[in-house]
Amino acid sequence: MNTMATPGTEKITIVLATGNPDKVREMRPLLEHVSPLVEVACLRDLGAEIEVEETEKTLEGNALLKARAIFRHLSGRLGYMIALADDTGLEVAALDGAPGVYSARFAPMPDGMAPAYEDNVRYLLERMQGITDRAASFRTVIAMKGRIPSRNGDFSFERTSEGSVKGTIDLERKGTEGFGYDPVFVVDGRGRTYAEMGIAEKNTLSHRALAVKQAVADLKIIFQTHDLPAKLSTDTHEPR
Repeated sequence: MNTMATPGTEKITIVLATGNPDKVREMRPLLEHVSPLVEVACLRDLGAEIEVEETEKTLEGNALLKARAIFRHLSGRLGYMIALADDTGLEVAALDGAPGVYSARFAPMPDGMAPAYEDNVRYLLERMQGITDRAASFRTVIAMKGRIPSRNGDFSFERTSEGSVKGTIDLERKGTEGFGYDPVFVVDGRGRTYAEMGIAEKNTLSHRALAVKQAVADLKIIFQTHDLPAKLSTDTHEPR
C-alpha cells in the first residue's frame, strides 16, 4: 500500500469473514454506520472461496484464526480493509459448558458430514431430556484484523470484542426466525426464544449484536485517532 495515503479519502472494506449467509444478514446492518469511508462486503460479494478450519480450543482463538486468514487472502487485492470474524458458542450449565466451541458441529454425524442446524438442535434436546437445570448462555467473540490509512502511514491492528446473553434451553422448538439454536434458546427477561423475534429486535440484544456493537465502538475510536471520519449515529435498525 501507499504509506503516505491521505487519511479521509481512501475506501476501507470491512470483510465479513464468514460463508454463513445468516450471520451476514445479522451483522451487515450493524456495521454500515462506522464511517462514510466504509463498505461492508461478505466473501460471496468478493467471489472469495476460502474455508478456514476451526482448530483452536477457544472462541477467541478461532475468531482470530479466521480474521487473520481472510486478511492474508484478500489484503493484497483490497488494500485498506478490515477482516471481521466471529466464533460463537452455546454454553449449557448442565452439560459442563458444552457444546461451547463445538456448537456448530455438536451432533454426531457419519464421517465427513457436517451437522445441519436441525441436527444440532435435536441432539441438544436429547441430551437435555430429564434435566431440570436448563440455564445456558450464548457467547460471541469478534476478532478484527485490519489496515487503514493514517497521517503517519498505514496503521495495522488486531482487536477482539465479546458479547454474551444468559437464557435457558426450552423443552421444544419455538419460533421460525433466526438460525442455529435460536428456536430453543429463551432469552432471560424476554420469555421468548430468539426464533420468536425478528432480526431488528434480535439485533438490539443478542450476543452477536453486543459483540459487533463493541467492535464498532472500538473501530470508531481507532478511526478518530487516525483522523478518519467516523459516523456518530448508532442506528442499527434492519434495512428496508
